[in-house]
Amino acid sequence: MRAAVLDDDGLAVRDWPEPEPGPGEALVALTMVGICGSDVHFVIDGTARTAFRPIVLGHEPAGVVAALGPGTDGPAPGTRVAIVPLVTCGTCDKCRSGQAVVCRSVACLGCDVHGCWADLVAVPVRNLIEIPYGLPDELAAVATDSVATAYRAVVTRGGVGEGSRVAIWGTGGLGLSAVGIARQRGAAEIVAVDPRPEAREWALQTGADLALHPDEAARLADIGGVDVALEFVGRRATMEAAVRALDSGGRAVIVGVGDEHGATGRMMSLVLREREVLGSYGASAEEVRAVIDLLASGELRLPRAVGDVIPLADVASGLERVARGDTGGSRIVVDVGG
Repeated sequence: MRAAVLDDDGLAVRDWPEPEPGPGEALVALTMVGICGSDVHFVIDGTARTAFRPIVLGHEPAGVVAALGPGTDGPAPGTRVAIVPLVTCGTCDKCRSGQAVVCRSVACLGCDVHGCWADLVAVPVRNLIEIPYGLPDELAAVATDSVATAYRAVVTRGGVGEGSRVAIWGTGGLGLSAVGIARQRGAAEIVAVDPRPEAREWALQTGADLALHPDEAARLADIGGVDVALEFVGRRATMEAAVRALDSGGRAVIVGVGDEHGATGRMMSLVLREREVLGSYGASAEEVRAVIDLLASGELRLPRAVGDVIPLADVASGLERVARGDTGGSRIVVDVGG
């Protein structure tokens, strides 16, 4: 089969052995797979590394069940499915307590195990979610990571609900999803913070009430602060700004991944004002399913979730576009099945 493989010489599409599904697994013929910022870190800037090389990359997948492993019950061949990117054991103490994203043996597709920029992938059937009729494969694919990661940060970790005052740092793909999700959850006010004029406009189009340059964000504290601050940039300065913007009892959720040492400002402000700082990583199968249902029903509207769709042969140039920020605020999706 064809696969986009990262080795010590870089990323290239080449022939690769077809996987065989084992017991409890399904073989999925992939159709659409998103390009994530973490793929840029693996291939271009080297700020993150995969568990091994050579490795097939890609972790935002949708496709069609091609076969089930021996003795396996699951969606019938021909069923359209999205694939949850985090493979968990389901049996450790973290999984049993509902904390599957920090499973003791969690493995991310395209990072810890072979991924989905390929014709086929074998994954556990528990990672499959049927795609509802009418939801396009490309939107279902980005829902598994780009949208679901934002959903976990906004809803599960951030606790955004009716009447919440929310500020969001970084309105690229994840941040724009967070804007739309906060609006769907009934937030009273949503403020987007981004240095790029076009990104601030995208945020307003997605549902933000106000879009600020970072130099203007200090005024959030002057007007009483926010209940939830979400950071999708991965820099110390934006993390500190998010914490400073919190009202008493507020919660900062850090999602952005960077290599700088973080800081949370004065310890006194955390203690006396009972502020919280939380990390948020990926999404559980239940959260991915919730996002897919919201998108399929039309309750969640993300006008810029999907941008250009490119062939597998062009995945390297697609990665370069993501690294340059040349995406229009949308996910570039690889059409593996085309």
